[in-house]
Amino acid sequence: MQKNIVISKQSDIDGFNSFRCSLCGDEFKLDTNEVQEDDVLEIFCPSCGIPSPISSFYTDDITEHAQRIAMNEAIKSIDDMFRGLERKYRNNKYITLKAGRPIETTTPLPLYEQDNLEQVQFLCCSKNAKLSLVAKTVNPYCPYCGVN
Repeated sequence: MQKNIVISKQSDIDGFNSFRCSLCGDEFKLDTNEVQEDDVLEIFCPSCGIPSPISSFYTDDITEHAQRIAMNEAIKSIDDMFRGLERKYRNNKYITLKAGRPIETTTPLPLYEQDNLEQVQFLCCSKNAKLSLVAKTVNPYCPYCGVN
């Protein structure tokens, strides 16, 4: 059984969402509308310039949120399975099954954006990003086309 769950995170006041490079650890923000376009298959880290699929740039809060939701769904499925078995064998004189109390689930943490980076416009493709002060001063790579 496959279940699709949509995880959404509100962008900051300027419409940017956070990303984190899995290689160098630098955090940056990109315009949500520009990243969601169909022609964007991978993005470049502004600090190290290495391209990767968008999914490898998810921040820790997004992955932790997704793991908690997945764990809660798994716990719910296990609880439902045992409740079904309890109902199935209720009148059986050879097998006795009691499901017990449900397993506790954890509430996913709320997702929010902090506005702690500075906006930069890349002249190569006329797109904007928000970078840390360090990444901004060391001649960053364009996250969309990789030009340095």
